[in-house]
This record gives sequence, structure tokens and C-alpha cells, in this order.
Amino acid sequence: MTTSKPSTVESTTMRTHRCGDLRVEHVGSTVTLCGWVARRREHGEHLAFVDLRDYTGVVQCVVDNSADMRSEWVVQITGTVQRRPDGTVNQNLATGEVELANCSVVVLNAAEAPPFPIDQRADEVDENVRLKYRYLDIRRERMQKNLRIRSKVNSAIRAAMERQNFVEVETPFLMPSTPEGAREFLVPSRKEPGSFYALPQSPQLWKQLLMVAGIDRYYQIARCLRDEDLRADRQYEFMQLDAEMSFVTKDDVLAAISEAVMDAAEAVLGERPAPIERITWHDAMNRFGVDKPDLRFGMELVDVTAVFASTE
Repeated sequence: MTTSKPSTVESTTMRTHRCGDLRVEHVGSTVTLCGWVARRREHGEHLAFVDLRDYTGVVQCVVDNSADMRSEWVVQITGTVQRRPDGTVNQNLATGEVELANCSVVVLNAAEAPPFPIDQRADEVDENVRLKYRYLDIRRERMQKNLRIRSKVNSAIRAAMERQNFVEVETPFLMPSTPEGAREFLVPSRKEPGSFYALPQSPQLWKQLLMVAGIDRYYQIARCLRDEDLRADRQYEFMQLDAEMSFVTKDDVLAAISEAVMDAAEAVLGERPAPIERITWHDAMNRFGVDKPDLRFGMELVDVTAVFASTE
């Protein structure tokens, strides 16, 4: 059973706790929760069990069977935390030792039945359906986790860069066309018919101007747009850590970016990874045949020219 608890209790005027906050130490407390009805199970004529979900987890609530609640309805539930009866502890839930009893329910928003289950079973749903109802798909634990990991990574990168005296600068998003390696997205000008802005492929020109301006160390987590054919590793829109430094060598750049990468990994994994191994471009090409090798792959290239020199 997962025992870790959320870092803080976000008490507001509408709720005293989050669904995943409740533990044995809260037994006897009266709490108010807000969330989505993940599941409802009838239990006899008068009672029903409702699994209430928010981004922190799920908690079981014992409600009157007459309370009108269905899947994905948004509700506010006030009740008393109690231990679950013997034999009913759910080892798969962090809140599995407790439940909410003597509940009063306020329906904040009714909802139609969702087009697919809001749990791991949605992985089997056609991706086009999930994208059409993206706001429902993001309710799932996996998607919530992904977005929060992304937020942690961005926060760790920012902290690492600022610790190294980088200055975050947001560069312009509408800019003149500067053809590089990819096609640009163009935005027509309303006031100048026939003229266009371009959306940035990267902040390349702006960051070079910032070095000329004496900023010395610049960074941003930049949104870039490229009108390329879509592939697994090519999207119209993507984010990148963009940086520029003055009066440095490549070793200084590698050290600064490595620090940010290791901080980001530590923020997600909970421990600092080993220093990033460095190899030269020629070594990478000779050993792996690519300039961005996966070093976990053990089958390196071997030159067998001499072995087959005398064969036809």
C-alpha cells in the first residue's frame, strides 16, 4: 500500500482536505472534500459507497443511497473520518485504511456519462477519441502524473539555471521570417496586407542579440514551432531549454546544461544520477553509428574489414 502523503494540505473555503490527504491520524475529524465521483457501488437498501477522486488520489465515502451521484459528477462531501471495518482495508489505496462516514453531499456539477472510462482502461481507447475529449483524458492518474512531472522538470531546470546566474528572458513570439532548416508558420498582418509575421523556429537571433546587449547568460524554456511533416520525433510545436553564454568554451556549456539535466532528473527520481558521460562525436560514430547513442545498448559496431579481406 502506498503510504506517502501529499506535501501540504490545501485548505480553502470549499474544502478542508484533498482526497489523497486522509490517513489514520485524521480519524474522528470532520472534513470537507471536493472532487469527481470515480465509482459508485450500492450497499444494501440505504447505503452506497462512493469513490471520490481528485489529483491527489481516491477516498471511499459512505453516503445515503438516495443521494443522486453518478460517474464523473463533481461533488462536495462533508463527513467524519473513520477506520474501515476489519477485512475491508484496501491495500491498493494510500487512503485505504480509512473512509468518510455520516456524509452530506452537495452536487456542484452534474455530468453526462463519459465516452470512455477515466482510468487505466482508457489506454486501450482510440487515440483520436481521447484527443477529442482531452479534458476528460487528463483527469486520469497517468496523465495527471505526466503533467506534474513536467512541471517538476521545468521548475528544477529554472532553479539550476538561475543558480548559475542565467537570466530568464522571454523573447518575442511574432518575428520577421528567418528561414533556417525548417519551414515557418506564417501569420498575416491585419494592418499591412500582404505582409506576414513568422512564428519562431527557435529564439536563435534573439539570444545572440542578448549576448551583444551584455546579458552574459540567458535562458528560457522556449516554445518553438516548425511547419514540418509530423513524425514520432517531429511535432509542429515543442518546448526546449534554450540558452546562450558569453565568454565561455564548450566545456563550460556542457557543465552548465549537465547541471540542469541532473537537477531535473533528481527532482523526478528523488536521487541525483551519476554524472553524464561524455564521448566525442567521432567516438560515437565509430562505436554506435549515430551521434546520439543510447549507451545502454551493448552491441557496438565492430570493424571486420580484415576478417573478410580475402573473401569474395
